[in-house]
Amino acid sequence: MREEETSEAGAVGAKVDEPVGPKEDDTNVAKVARGAGISTAGQGIGKLLAFGTQPVLARLLGAQYYGFYTAGVALINGLQILSRFGMENGVVRYVAHYREHKDAARVRGTIVMALLLPIILSLILSVVLFFGAGFIANSGWLKENGANMVSVLRGFAFVLPFFVFMTMTAWTTQGFQTVTYAAYIQQLIRPGLFLLFVGVCYVLGAKIYGVIAAYAFSMLLAGIVGIYYLRKLFPDLFNRRAQTRFELKSLFGVSIPMSITQGAQYLNNFSAILILGVFAAGAPVGIFNAAARTATFLTVVRFAFSGIFSPIISSLHARQDTEEMGRLYKDVSRWIFTGAFALFLVIVVFGPEVLGIFGEAFGAGVTALVIVSIAQLYSSSVGPAPRMLAMTENQNYAMIATSVAAATGVIVSFILIPRFDVLGAAIGMATAIIVENTGTMSAVKWRLGYWPVNSAWLKPLTAGAVAAVVTYVLKISLPLDAIFGFLPVPVSVPTIMFLGGFLVVLFFGLLWLLGFSETDKEFLGTFWKVAQRLLRRGRRSAGSGGEARG
Repeated sequence: MREEETSEAGAVGAKVDEPVGPKEDDTNVAKVARGAGISTAGQGIGKLLAFGTQPVLARLLGAQYYGFYTAGVALINGLQILSRFGMENGVVRYVAHYREHKDAARVRGTIVMALLLPIILSLILSVVLFFGAGFIANSGWLKENGANMVSVLRGFAFVLPFFVFMTMTAWTTQGFQTVTYAAYIQQLIRPGLFLLFVGVCYVLGAKIYGVIAAYAFSMLLAGIVGIYYLRKLFPDLFNRRAQTRFELKSLFGVSIPMSITQGAQYLNNFSAILILGVFAAGAPVGIFNAAARTATFLTVVRFAFSGIFSPIISSLHARQDTEEMGRLYKDVSRWIFTGAFALFLVIVVFGPEVLGIFGEAFGAGVTALVIVSIAQLYSSSVGPAPRMLAMTENQNYAMIATSVAAATGVIVSFILIPRFDVLGAAIGMATAIIVENTGTMSAVKWRLGYWPVNSAWLKPLTAGAVAAVVTYVLKISLPLDAIFGFLPVPVSVPTIMFLGGFLVVLFFGLLWLLGFSETDKEFLGTFWKVAQRLLRRGRRSAGSGGEARG
């Protein structure tokens, strides 16, 4: 490389040693496949770690205190969205945009603003939460349990700055068209540390306050790792002599409407939990949270694609390549739906067994699980529509759609929860999710002319229907107690593992028989190469780790 090329690469963003990540000469499909491969591994492991942590918490804390913890997590998630102020979308869009134009000064200015402002806001909101905990807990929220919630909320006040710090470092790395580091931070390091710290703190007798401390400490450490990765991607970030230019108008032009969008999306996902806490504190909140979190497992596929999809769309929009944008949106939407549909079928066919892992009392949430899962599958079917709007200067339409959906979900929840408790909360959440995604999908069609669905969707629908029916027949006809009864775990666990695995293998086998398109083949070929490299890297790490331990 010539000297001037080396200098320019160092200014705009360092080329790091990332053999499985997106490459400069990849096609867009290959970039999506590489990014999705890395993120799928991270999202899958992260979701499994998070899901595995929840039954541990539920059994250790009990349904009532697990409900208190859930309510605190719901509140802190809302406050961290307020703290981010939509900067996560702005930093991804404009880091990618300015790198496309090789403007290192504006890249640095965008990153600095996107990190500092949310952290400052989080500190202010932490103080408000700490001193306002008594007012919040004793003003009708969680009713008679307000006294217990005061100390819980004050504990969560210390979590907020660490939460925002970790989240913003992860989002910032995605502006460099890589999801590897965000996957490491949010899906591997943070949930892995949390699961470890929960065990340690609980053994020490800290109980719910130990869990909160573990929540905070895992985020702090993950955020520190995120700063290391960010410096690796952009060495000039901490170089005081490097030029810095702040484009506040452009950044806030995206961030303000997207902060409203994120707040509305938060209400779509958490308003039902908060409202349920008003009318039925404790155990019902914990039962509904178990059902909702299980259904949210479907989003792992959409998030795996969205991270790499956003900066690619921002770059295509900067070049005004509308044809490639439309083709990529259709393909990515179909791939997201196909992956989510496989998870949906497992969750629905094995709903009672899945919730049974949390404890006997959680079986009351099966109907809620099915309702929210249907809504999440519909959300996956529209693809990354909100990201399409945010990356193409149509963020105001995403804001309107999600705001209308949030208001609708709150209204439905207030009407139904007093009468139906957990079932009412499920319908309220599902309504909000469906309204939001209908709105964003319609906005993409109206503003950009793209529609996610075509005739190719018939293949996953057919394969899924056949696989689900065959697996359900096996489930009700096989003597599962006799087959798995000798194992030292509940029968539901091996049932989900073996029959659920059979369902997924049958589903993708039928898809293969029905045939793949050319872009499907390109995606799967690149995805498989990424998977092989990750497996080889994992074996090498395990081997070196074993030698070090010895």
